[in-house]
Amino acid sequence: MTVAQPGVTAAPTRTPAGRTIRPDRLTVWPTEGGYAIDVRWHGRECILRAVVVRRLLVEAGYEATPGNSQDGRLWELRVGPVPADEIGHVIDTHIW
Repeated sequence: MTVAQPGVTAAPTRTPAGRTIRPDRLTVWPTEGGYAIDVRWHGRECILRAVVVRRLLVEAGYEATPGNSQDGRLWELRVGPVPADEIGHVIDTHIW
């Protein structure tokens, strides 16, 4: 999904404490207004990861709606709509 540029690699998104916040599950699917991205985290720090990524997305101008399981062990974001030509950028820059 990323356009490779010689000598340039994408750095993983990190929490303020420096840990990576890569999701446990990432799903991209078409919608009427473009595409939606569902991002899901499991485990003890899942809420922290969802909050950090949501903040990054909102600051960049993307809509990100949070959701969680009843027991709090699963947090997810629904991002979108995102134009088709911006999907790779959104994932590389703000999610992955």
